[in-house]
This record gives sequence, C-alpha cells and structure tokens, in this order.
Amino acid sequence: MSLVQNHEHHQYHCYRWRSLRFLTYHPGLSQLMQALAAESRHRLGALAEAMAGLSVAERPLASWIQSGRPPHFFIVDDDMARLEMARTLLEEGRSRRFYARLRQASVVPGLDALLDAFIMQSRAHCQLLDETRQQLPACHRPLGSVPPGRGAARRRRRRLP
Repeated sequence: MSLVQNHEHHQYHCYRWRSLRFLTYHPGLSQLMQALAAESRHRLGALAEAMAGLSVAERPLASWIQSGRPPHFFIVDDDMARLEMARTLLEEGRSRRFYARLRQASVVPGLDALLDAFIMQSRAHCQLLDETRQQLPACHRPLGSVPPGRGAARRRRRRLP
C-alpha cells in the first residue's frame, strides 16, 4: 500500500507545482490545479483512514524530486500551457491505469471500494483536463512553416490534362 500512498503523494505535489506555474498564465487554470491537489490530499486522508482500519503498517513516503525542470518556472505563453496540460492529462491517465491495475490485482481486499472511487475520480479528472486542454487557444502555424513551392506544385498538377 506504500505504492498507492507514494503515488498519491506525488500527484499532490505535481498539482501544487502546476497551480503555481499556471498562476501567471491563467488564474482559472491555477485554481483548477489547486482543486485537483485538494482532491489528491483528500484521497491521501481517505487512504490513511482505510489503512488504519485494516491495521496496515505505513512506510515513510518517498521523496519526489523533479529531475527535469522546465526552462521557465511560470507558464508564460500558449505553447507552454498546451504542453503542460498535455503532460497533466498524460499523468492523470497513468494514474487511472495504476489504480485500475491495483484493483485488478486485489492487493488489499479491504481497499477495493476505495480504489474504485480513486478510479472514478481519475476518469473524471481526465475528462475535465481534456476538455480544458481543448479550450486552450489553438496552435497557429506561421506562414513561413509551409515549404515554398508546395502549393504551386499542386496547382500545376490540377491544370494538366
């Protein structure tokens, strides 16, 4: 069960970190990340209660250190926001699969209902994050990104009999 506790502790810190990073880009996204961090903190509390009821020994939490820091702490533009939202969605999807695999393995039978709740929350988080990511400003390609002559070659092919 220390895996679940460590995983959720990591999720909590990631969401807190993102709430700070999104603060300058969009306060609403920062608040969303704070809300997800709060839910993660509630899951940690529920997990501690369940483990106490099952008399499962707790192990100390592993320290989670981010190895690859982004070039800027704060998210300053749309490209960084899209990238960070994509990462957040990817991590939440991994979290959902992690809990689903634990549930399938039935590591501790007394925690089945709790893991089911975690899976449902994670699915809801994925849906919310995906909808939020889709509402971010669209990525615009600069005019110089299209190779020269490409459109002219297509027009020539159409004119040939």
